[in-house]
Amino acid sequence: MKGGKVALYGSLSLLVVLFIIPYLWIIIESFNPSSQQGFVIPSTFSISAFIDVFKDYTLMHSLLNGLIISVGGTILSIALSIGPAYIFSRKRFPGRLFLLLFILFLTGFPVFSLLVPAYVLYIEIGLYNTYIGVIFFLASINLPITIWIMKNSFDQIPKSLERAAMVDGASSVETIFHIFLPLATPVIAVLILLNFVLNWGNFYVPYILISSNHLLPVAVEVYSFFGSFSVKYNELAAFSLIYIIPTIILYIFAQKYMIKAFSIGGSKG
Repeated sequence: MKGGKVALYGSLSLLVVLFIIPYLWIIIESFNPSSQQGFVIPSTFSISAFIDVFKDYTLMHSLLNGLIISVGGTILSIALSIGPAYIFSRKRFPGRLFLLLFILFLTGFPVFSLLVPAYVLYIEIGLYNTYIGVIFFLASINLPITIWIMKNSFDQIPKSLERAAMVDGASSVETIFHIFLPLATPVIAVLILLNFVLNWGNFYVPYILISSNHLLPVAVEVYSFFGSFSVKYNELAAFSLIYIIPTIILYIFAQKYMIKAFSIGGSKG
């Protein structure tokens, strides 16, 4: 038994080390004054790589592109999911179970197989190589999981609160905005973080649906570091650190809501 625990803890420790090593390399290499391949601790540290990255207009503009696309896709996905989530949670109608199962199926559907048809369609309707086209596609692929999670959140809201609001003359729309959304704020915060992370790290959608370099988001622009002859690993590491900052900031602000969301789910079960 003791030997089994040692093997378990040893395996877990090894996984932790393997997980941490890439992050240690990024941090150390980003302060390396010269580009070096492999895990090498430099004799001196410098912020020259960060300065070079900040001086590069294309890289900085890609951060703005990424924020526009990620925030836009997040807002659209959350906004479009509120109505369906409320209907599936509170209304009973023919085909409801089938639609719920279909939404559940879509959460695991390989949506990137739709990129080629979307590429052809976007060219026809003029959405190719535009912010709005990428935002619509990102929102659509995140919509099923967003509806499913928000619907489960609405299920936990007591029906007595909804009935009391109806007695006072509130409409369904007023009930959603004054009762459901405020009470579901922790889950909505988690959904905002989830959607933003998925959009921020998405490479294939903007890579295929955008052709102009000045519209490419940061997730695609990272690929530009891998040139034909050499790779500036220190600048790549510095840019990678800058790349993860928005996600860390959003996680910090959403952390207290995440704790509430998980505690609500646990108490409900």
